[in-house]
Amino acid sequence: MHGRELTVGIAIILALLGAAVGTLWLKGARFGETVSPIDVLVSEVGQLTEGNAVTLRGVTIGEVVAIQVEPSGDAVRLHLEVEEGHGLPRDPVVVISPESLFGDWQAEIVNRDRYPRFDYLDVAIGRMDAGVPVIAGYALPDITRLTATAEAVSENLATLTDRVDRAFNEETAQNLRLAIGNIQQVSEDIKNLIQQQATAFGEVSGQVQEAAAEINEAAQVARSTLESTDRILASGHVDTVLANLSNASRNFDDITGGLSRTTRGLDSTLARADSMFTRVNRLAGRVEGGEGSLGRLLTDTTLATRAEDVLDELDALLQDVRENPSRYVRLSIF
Repeated sequence: MHGRELTVGIAIILALLGAAVGTLWLKGARFGETVSPIDVLVSEVGQLTEGNAVTLRGVTIGEVVAIQVEPSGDAVRLHLEVEEGHGLPRDPVVVISPESLFGDWQAEIVNRDRYPRFDYLDVAIGRMDAGVPVIAGYALPDITRLTATAEAVSENLATLTDRVDRAFNEETAQNLRLAIGNIQQVSEDIKNLIQQQATAFGEVSGQVQEAAAEINEAAQVARSTLESTDRILASGHVDTVLANLSNASRNFDDITGGLSRTTRGLDSTLARADSMFTRVNRLAGRVEGGEGSLGRLLTDTTLATRAEDVLDELDALLQDVRENPSRYVRLSIF
């Protein structure tokens, strides 16, 4: 009897131990493993609960042991326990996301560079609170938030559709058709303008080529001139030319001196001419005043008349001498 009771008691104890071990195993308890605590600060946790897995590169390395709201109320602190011996990324952060389609969530440890656009809380690298490392985290929106966002987007689309229906009437369609026609005409004009500019550019290119050819010819002429100048300089003719120029300069100086002396003689001649003209002017004044024989002849009409009569008589006398020379000249040989 006592042996049977002992057997039943042992069986009950073993069953209780098995149930306890099974419960702990189902909760993810790791017997004989050493764990390290990590705290994560996030703005919200979504559907994450205590006991959810902590993963690194898709491998479960720990679990979420506690979730607490910070005393300030502006963040949530997650207490994680992870297995020792796993190296964390250089700049680790935690992304809270669904683990499966059945409502399970997880806390995935990743490097910040993998999801740089997520709005992580501002946590300094290497921060320690009471000897526990603290890192930042971000929770992805759950399905309910996505549904609400989709509903808001749908309402915005409905409002936009209504506004488009009110704005896009028959008049708008006609205006749009005219605008498209105008754009097509402008495109044709631009095309024609481009073709004209291309033709003009071709002509300008031809002129530029001709100018380049002329410049090349001028450069060749200049080069030939420079080569000729170099040959002249090398032959020593320049010294002779310079000597001739020097002689010509001296001759020009002599000519200049002669012209200077001539100018001085001309000045004295002009002075004498001026004196003579002064005398002539004075005589002319006296003649006009009736002084002297010439003056009386010019001013006295009687004298002029008498002179004219004398000339007439002299002319008649000469005429008679020619007609009757024997009257005035008698020639006798014997």
